[in-house]
Amino acid sequence: MRKNIPQLWDEIWQGDSSVEEDRYILSKEENSIRWQRIEKIVLQKFGSFVGRKVIEIGAGIGTYAALMAKKGADVTIVDYSEVALKRAANFFSRNGLSAQFIKHDALTLPMNFFNKYDIAMSFGLAEHFKNQQRILINKIHFDLLRKGGIAFISVPNKWNVPYRLFKFVAEIMGRWKIGEEYPYSRVELKNICQKIGVKQYSFFGDSLYGSFKFINPLQIIKKTSKNSWQLDRIKKEKGTFLDCYFSYALVLYGEKSI
Repeated sequence: MRKNIPQLWDEIWQGDSSVEEDRYILSKEENSIRWQRIEKIVLQKFGSFVGRKVIEIGAGIGTYAALMAKKGADVTIVDYSEVALKRAANFFSRNGLSAQFIKHDALTLPMNFFNKYDIAMSFGLAEHFKNQQRILINKIHFDLLRKGGIAFISVPNKWNVPYRLFKFVAEIMGRWKIGEEYPYSRVELKNICQKIGVKQYSFFGDSLYGSFKFINPLQIIKKTSKNSWQLDRIKKEKGTFLDCYFSYALVLYGEKSI
């Protein structure tokens, strides 16, 4: 299994997409149950996204930062892959959005980043670490927050069967391309919260039903079809009470109280 280094992610983010695809990606995520749940929490906490300082670390193209920028947030994107940042800049531009793009390792962000953001988040970052770095990467989300700020940390769920099956087969066949990845359980995240002093936290997920894409061959056909990027085909995703236990994405929502 390849180590997670900038060069690996440069390879992963090589190439480009079309304007239609980038607009589709944003619209698709805007209708996801994960975004619906995030938006509800933010609006309950702050009343609005307008003017809120937001940072997404290990961001890739920064889809969720883009959704918040679309709602009026002041967004910062951080990634240590130069290629990912260029891809993110194109993604934002094609969707008529703006952000600050910073090349930096999330584990070594300078102190002037700390205690200044209303929202800190990552989607597919924290699972690429283990041992003490695994604790540190979660802690950094909260270090970035001002008092009363909130964090969203989305990671693969250890108890999502379709994802685990897909990952196992891909590794056996030598087709796993995204380096080291270690899924989380709710118990592990609870223990990490205790270690880093986060007292106010809860969990939610994305769509359990949607996770079956990992083992559905029809999804491959759909992805490569000429009509893949039709916005009028996007439907608002619905969730179930099982999502927070067994869906692919396990999302830690926490608040910085001190």
